[in-house]
Amino acid sequence: MNRKMKRTALGLTVAFLFGLTTVYPFLLYTDNRFVTKWRNIYIETAMSTMSHQWLATSFIPQEIIDEVVSSRYKTAEIQENVETNWSTVDLSRVQLPTEEKVNEADAFFEKYHEIDRESFENYAEANPELLENGYEGIDFDRCDEGDSEILTTEGDPILAIDAEHEIMIANIRRSDWVGKMAIVKDSSRVHVGISKSLGSAGQNVNVIAENYDAILAVNASGFQDPEGMGNGGVPYGFVKTFGEVKHRAEGHSNWKIVGYDEENRLQIGKFSDTDFLRDAIEFHPSLIINGENMIEGTGGWGLNPRTFIGQTQDLTTLITVIDGRRPGYSPFGAALSECSELMQQYGAYQAQNLDGGSSSVMYYNGRVITKPSNLVQNGIGRKIPDVFMVT
Repeated sequence: MNRKMKRTALGLTVAFLFGLTTVYPFLLYTDNRFVTKWRNIYIETAMSTMSHQWLATSFIPQEIIDEVVSSRYKTAEIQENVETNWSTVDLSRVQLPTEEKVNEADAFFEKYHEIDRESFENYAEANPELLENGYEGIDFDRCDEGDSEILTTEGDPILAIDAEHEIMIANIRRSDWVGKMAIVKDSSRVHVGISKSLGSAGQNVNVIAENYDAILAVNASGFQDPEGMGNGGVPYGFVKTFGEVKHRAEGHSNWKIVGYDEENRLQIGKFSDTDFLRDAIEFHPSLIINGENMIEGTGGWGLNPRTFIGQTQDLTTLITVIDGRRPGYSPFGAALSECSELMQQYGAYQAQNLDGGSSSVMYYNGRVITKPSNLVQNGIGRKIPDVFMVT
């Protein structure tokens, strides 16, 4: 070995020993706020996966891991015995515009109160084809083209408005992630759709949606996934579709059934009697119940792609997918606290987290409009057991 190579080897050895004896302990035990935040997020994110927990357990002491993920238990304690209660909500105001409201524009904006009217009217003036079939005939879809100048009242660009199916799609961009939110005005259209081979093999979100001729669909249940190689056939937890139970509840302490009753209200709870539900699945944790935030801190589940569903007091359904693991676009995903905050921002009275990670997909109007993070990068995500869909 020549002198230059010896110096290089010595330098690498010194650097390694310095890192092992100084940097490594600092990263593990420092109280520095910035380092602590990202160390905890790293541990939470790794431990929230089924197949990549080794990224934390292989070199981080178990006591540190246990302390970080303990916030999951705090979140579980907060929502342990909480379930939806719609009895205090005045549903008499949940109605379509009356015949007395002859102004079609006023009726439209009352129904779609999430739309910023000024931005819509400015866009319609510049693009008269938007209203060539009237407000009830709007069929606007630029999910493949990028943001429009039409905004929600929260300032998010609107990508699509489908008056026939009463759906609006918004592009949700925050500092660290990108997602899509579907705002569904008629919750009677929201159902659970299942794989044709439920129990043995799953199907992709787009395939399940097309089986039901659905206009919109997102992944719903988790599923048995050994070594991250499962085929999505066997769901975790309760599944009920169009009034028919397809899978029993798991009964986990912090899992809740989430779905719609016959009055199209989103119900969340540990229901022993599920006869009153028409469509439902089971997952965890809850985000909002009866207007109250159910997440302690970050929730303890790190940054990941997310799928979640909610409903406002006027029975508008909010369905969101947040992309993640996409460097340069949406690199990590979102914390559960950010999901809860977004739901509250749009007025959710109830909201529930669904399966996420590489399963998170939103399908709309014949194609997938989000960017799934599954390893094969096929653009349509993993095979899964069931979906929430709009028919």
